[in-house]
Amino acid sequence: MNRFWVKKITFMDGVIFLGFSLMVVGLGIKLEGANKTTSENSFVSVEKNNEAIEIMVNINTATSVELESLPSIGPVMARRIIDYRNKYGKFGSKLEIKNVLGIGEKTYEKLKDKIRI
Repeated sequence: MNRFWVKKITFMDGVIFLGFSLMVVGLGIKLEGANKTTSENSFVSVEKNNEAIEIMVNINTATSVELESLPSIGPVMARRIIDYRNKYGKFGSKLEIKNVLGIGEKTYEKLKDKIRI
């Protein structure tokens, strides 16, 4: 005699299932978007030398997320860089990033080999 165990689906089960489904769909969209950004645009470039892989960020075109991949750059500093770029135009040289409030000589030293224009 076959007996099937049947569970009554509650509202909470539906909410959990919906949340999980949206998370999976969102992750797929995010991964697809990230793939397009790196393959179609040159905001971030990866260079391989004998010692390590270096990531170079174009400070004239990078998004906030790409800028945050740099050392000492968090969300606030990334926003300042983008605001500076929007107000004054593209950076003419790497050194010009020191004009952004909060980026001094020490931060510039950490950034100079990881940024490009």
